[in-house]
Amino acid sequence: MRPTMLSVLAAALTIPSLAALAGEPPGQAATPVAPPDGSAQPAQPASAEASAKPPTEAPSPSTTPSASTTPMDPALLAQLQAAAGADEQTVKAQNAGALGGTQPSAPTQPELGKGVVGNETNPAMAFIVDAAGAWFSQDHRIHQEGHTPHQTGPVLQSAELAIQAPVDPFFRVFAAVEVAHMELEEAYATTTSLPLNLQVRAGKFLSMVGRHNPTHLHQWKFATTPLPNEFLFGGEGMALPGGELSVLLPVPWYVEIVGAVQAGEAGSYRTRTEGSGEPTYRDFVYPARLVQFFDLADDWALQVGLNTVQGRSSAGERGADRTQAYGAHLFLKWRPIGQGATGYTYISTTVEGWYRTMDVAGGDRWKDAGGYAEITFGIDKEWDTGIRGELWRRLDDLGVPEERQPFGLDATRGTAQISFMPSHFSRIRAQYAFEKTELFPDNHIGLLQLEVAAGAHGAHTY
Repeated sequence: MRPTMLSVLAAALTIPSLAALAGEPPGQAATPVAPPDGSAQPAQPASAEASAKPPTEAPSPSTTPSASTTPMDPALLAQLQAAAGADEQTVKAQNAGALGGTQPSAPTQPELGKGVVGNETNPAMAFIVDAAGAWFSQDHRIHQEGHTPHQTGPVLQSAELAIQAPVDPFFRVFAAVEVAHMELEEAYATTTSLPLNLQVRAGKFLSMVGRHNPTHLHQWKFATTPLPNEFLFGGEGMALPGGELSVLLPVPWYVEIVGAVQAGEAGSYRTRTEGSGEPTYRDFVYPARLVQFFDLADDWALQVGLNTVQGRSSAGERGADRTQAYGAHLFLKWRPIGQGATGYTYISTTVEGWYRTMDVAGGDRWKDAGGYAEITFGIDKEWDTGIRGELWRRLDDLGVPEERQPFGLDATRGTAQISFMPSHFSRIRAQYAFEKTELFPDNHIGLLQLEVAAGAHGAHTY
């Protein structure tokens, strides 16, 4: 290892003390070390009176004990001079880098999976519990599935164990297990170093369509799933095995295109089962999204997206029966810089809309449209509140057979919530909703939700 000026100088300064430890008589001054120029200097006085003199005063010759001086070892002198020259070259290189010249090489970091020391590859784990108490004014009503409470009384909405970690320089993994029902919600690997701004995801994952579907319960601003999303993708959302490819386009603003192929059943979509023959490419589910992000101003940000999901109809009989959904979403956020507690003051608006056609048994085709709009107010670090409106409408005149109810009735729902967050890892939320649906009486819904999260809490997507 190349000696530095400080390391060699420190070694030089330890020589007198080593000599003293070797057995110099008590009270006798240690042998001084000559400076690099070879001139011998008298030793400093050992008496308290002499050491109390101002540093500008030279010691009196009469108070200086006699001691023989020894010239510096030539080898040590050579090391000091070499270290001083090396330090000077390092300073020059750093100064040149600061002025736009060649930067000094940065120390190399160990690659993941190759001599890693520390916890770089240890999984980050979190356990998130959502419990609620629910009240419904009507027994005869729409019964939602998934995380949304569906009966009066206490309910465990979710007990999720989330695990994520980098694997090596090329992949990272994520898994979310619903412990309460022993269900695997997501488990996938994502690439991290593909060229051309490409990224691949493989496993079981929530499809990247719209604003609501890719999120977990603890990311929601409300305690229930919007009705349009449940009519389209089911109470659990569209989370299916498959593969996904995304690309970030090389343009001045943020533009991302995401496409996937997935297999399974979710809401309006169902892949052909093994009992009815091997599935073909027409039987799979194909979600796709184009999303753009704009910095409108220092305080304003906007995200807009176009979405589509193509696949085989879960209410059809033939392989040619299809479900096609087309949607758009908008997310607008105002967060004033310099106001509120560290950015917790904000106003955000989310709008998501869909149009769907669905082939069903008997050769009919259902047509529906709907969506939701919500606005959330961040009051301070501990409080936020919001309101949401949901709408779904049938666009055909085929009537409302019993089998259509899980896929969408004419429905309107308004919701308001207020949340208190004692810390970043806990939340208490009170929510009220009024629901008006065809075939059912008007329904009032009250919810009180408690959420706690223990462990490493990963950042959420914007």
